Amino acid sequence: MWVTALLVGAAIIGVYAFDLPDLVHAALYTAVSAAAAVTVFVAVRLHRPRVRLGWWLLGAGQAAATCADGIFFGWPALVAPLPFPSVADAFYLAQYPLSAAGLLLLVRSRTPGWDIPSIVDAAIVTASAALLSWVFLITPAAASGTTLAGSVVAASYPASDLLMLVVAARLLLGAGDRPVALRLLAGYLAALFTADALYALQVNAGTYQAGGRLDLIWMASSTLLAASALHPSMRTVDVQAPAAPPLVSSPRLALLAGASVLAPATLVVQHVREAPLHVYLVASTCAVLFLLVVARLGHQVDVQRQLAITDGLTRLRTRRFFDETLDIEVGRAERDARPVALLLLDVDHFKRINDRYGHGVGDLVLVEIAERLRKCVRTGDVVARYGGEEFAVLLPGASPVDASMIAERIRAAVEATPIAVPGDTSITTTVSVGVATLPANVSTSSDLVLLADKLLYTCKEAGRNRVATPSGLFTR
Repeated sequence: MWVTALLVGAAIIGVYAFDLPDLVHAALYTAVSAAAAVTVFVAVRLHRPRVRLGWWLLGAGQAAATCADGIFFGWPALVAPLPFPSVADAFYLAQYPLSAAGLLLLVRSRTPGWDIPSIVDAAIVTASAALLSWVFLITPAAASGTTLAGSVVAASYPASDLLMLVVAARLLLGAGDRPVALRLLAGYLAALFTADALYALQVNAGTYQAGGRLDLIWMASSTLLAASALHPSMRTVDVQAPAAPPLVSSPRLALLAGASVLAPATLVVQHVREAPLHVYLVASTCAVLFLLVVARLGHQVDVQRQLAITDGLTRLRTRRFFDETLDIEVGRAERDARPVALLLLDVDHFKRINDRYGHGVGDLVLVEIAERLRKCVRTGDVVARYGGEEFAVLLPGASPVDASMIAERIRAAVEATPIAVPGDTSITTTVSVGVATLPANVSTSSDLVLLADKLLYTCKEAGRNRVATPSGLFTR
C-alpha cells in the first residue's frame, strides 16, 4: 500500500505541475494534504504501533495543515481576499507543535535514557540551523510585516520549523535501526523544511506566488508522510534502540563538520552581501559549537578507551588492561603493606565443546562463565579475559584465605548450573583455578603470575575442576 501511496502522490504531483486553472490546483493540493492526514489515522489502526499517540499527533498536525489549506484556497474564492495574518495561519502554525510532540514521543520511545552522543550531535545541527534561520529567515520575516501581528506571525513560521527541527534531529540522529518507515519520515521532514525555507526566502524577497512550483515540494512531503505511515515497518519505528554505536560514521562526521563551519560561513556571506553581520550572535554560536564539538570529542575519547580495555565477546577487561592494573595494585600493596591475590582460571575441556558444538556455542559458554565470574567477585575486583578460554581475577586486599574462598565460590558457581545453548541443549562445564597471593607467596607481579599459572596447570594434571593454592590444597 505504501508503494501505491507514493505512485498516486507522484501522479497527482505530476498533474499539478501542468498549467491548470487555479481551482484545479487548489483541489489537487488540498486533496493530497487531506489524504495524507486520513492515511496516517488509518495506518495507526491498521499497524497498531506501540506508541500510537505519536502517530496520532503527526496525523493531527497534517490535518491542521489541511484545514489551513482549505481556508487559504477557499476563502478568496468564496468570500474575499484573505488577510494576513488570518485564521489559516493559526492552523498552519498548529501543525508544528502537534508534529513536534508526535516526533518527541517517538524519540522517547526509541531512546528512553540519555543518549549523550545523539543529543550532542542534534545540538550541533540545531545550533547551526538556528543561526541560519535567525539571520536569513526570522529577522527578515519580522522586518517585513506591516503590523506587529504580521511581523510576529511571519517570524513564527521559521521559528516553528526550528522547533520541529530540534526534535527531528534528535530522532534521526539517535541510536537504533533505520526502518524504511523512518527513512520515509525523514524524507517528509526534509521536504517540509526545504519547502518552508524556500517559502520564507521568497516571501522576504517579495517573489512568492501561490500555486507555484514550491507547492510541489509540500505535496511531496505529504505523500512521504502517508507512505511512511502505511509502510509495515512503521510499527518498529518506536521500538527501543540499543546503545548508540561506539564509532562515528563517515556520513555523520561529514554532517557535523558541515554544521560546524556554517557559523563562520554565515559571517562571510553577510559580509559579501554587505548585510548586517550579527557579529555577537555569530560569535556566540561559534563558541557554542566549539564547546559542543569538544564535548563530543571528549565522549568519543571515553568510548575509544572503553573499547580498548573491554573484551569484545565477554565484556570483561582485556589482558593489556589487566596487566597494567596488576602492576599498579602490586605497587600499592607494597606501599600500604597489604596483600593482593591473583586467580587464573581455565575452562576445562573447552576444545571438546568447540569441536562438538561449534565455535558459536563455545562463545556462548565463555559469555556465561564471564557473567558468573562477575557475580562471584567483590566490588573493586578486576575480572579479565586473559586468553582464549582463560580468565584472570585480581583481588586487591585479599588474604590467602579470602582468595581461596573466592576461587572455590567461582569453581562451584560454574559447575553448579549447566549452560543453556541453542537447540534445547545444556552443557555442564567446569574450571580449574590457580591461586597466588603477594606477599605471602611471592614479591613481584611477574612471580605472582608465574605461580598462579603453575598452580593452574597443577589442577589440570590432578584431574581438573579444582582449586590449587601454594599450600598444595586441592578442593573439589
